[in-house]
Amino acid sequence: MMRIGIDANPILGDRGGVGWHTYHLLQALLDLKEDIELVGYLKPGSLRDGAPAEWESSSRVRWVEAGRVTMRWRGLLDRLDLYHGMNFKMWTVGRYGGVVTIHDLWLDRHPEYSTKLFGQRASFYRTKRTAWRARKAITVSNHSAHDMALLYGLPRERIVVIPNGVSDDFRPMADQVAMSELSRRLGIPTERFILFVGGADPRKNHQTLLKAYARRSEFLKRHSLVLVGEPVHRFGDMRQTARACGLEDRVVCAGKLSVADLRLLYSHADVFVFPSVYEGFGMPVLEAMACGAPVVTSNTTALPEVAGDAALLVNPEDADAMAKAIVRVLNEPALREILRAKGFERARQFSWERAARRTLAVYRDVCAQKP
Repeated sequence: MMRIGIDANPILGDRGGVGWHTYHLLQALLDLKEDIELVGYLKPGSLRDGAPAEWESSSRVRWVEAGRVTMRWRGLLDRLDLYHGMNFKMWTVGRYGGVVTIHDLWLDRHPEYSTKLFGQRASFYRTKRTAWRARKAITVSNHSAHDMALLYGLPRERIVVIPNGVSDDFRPMADQVAMSELSRRLGIPTERFILFVGGADPRKNHQTLLKAYARRSEFLKRHSLVLVGEPVHRFGDMRQTARACGLEDRVVCAGKLSVADLRLLYSHADVFVFPSVYEGFGMPVLEAMACGAPVVTSNTTALPEVAGDAALLVNPEDADAMAKAIVRVLNEPALREILRAKGFERARQFSWERAARRTLAVYRDVCAQKP
């Protein structure tokens, strides 16, 4: 039986993209019921605070609290065969070394957006060094694999691409009563709406979306624009941008929402727009498709790879092209139905079970070779 250590810290607290990736992959690995034992490492105090309650009944995952200093020795103390760093870092190793997941290279590509006190350079070298230390570096798209080979000089044969899955939580919800209640709670002023998920992070590119919406506002009087995610970022403020475009009465900044609320919005949106300028993967595209929303997204980075032919692809820097794509989806019922049908099919191609099986194959491959 292989004993695999996993950095489970991303599942704690308010999960972002890496947190949900870790949560779903860990759950899928357990669901496989294969001959492996998992050791989940958490920061000190996590178990006292009641985390992670979801897996209390599982005998195949053992939770260990360890700080950064003591993590160095955990691989030896816990007799790990392999350690998997889920979030760019590899804090320890097992007797066959370690693997690391590097989700994207956004800040290495765009260090001007780093919020670190001394910039991105030190982090770039740390992640590059970790990628070279790892027996295998896992990433979630061919685009990110290309970036890793280009920026880190890592041989392509040491990089494994394992796409994310789509959670079963994302499925069509036709509950109009629940949607009406959510609409009242969020203050959505119209019955029909355009949806964006991503917050004010500059790479999510809400500014261009708001410019596109403003330029076609006369054609979109029946549609509000609902923006989900943190409304304020060091490099942007969604409410300020809406005011600057004269759209404050028609734009709803909903903040962070629960999965249940997000599922309702995806299911009832007339179009979902994801105009990100850089993505290592782009989970919201598949979540929207799984709920039946027609999708308009960017033609850059990993997004064409994820969306396939199930979305309209546009230049994320071209507000006019984005506006035309949105209006086209809204004005052409036949196109919406085509995108919905293709979206359902596309989302079905990405499962966490498949991701878990491919991850397990990496573990076995590494453990079958000499360190």
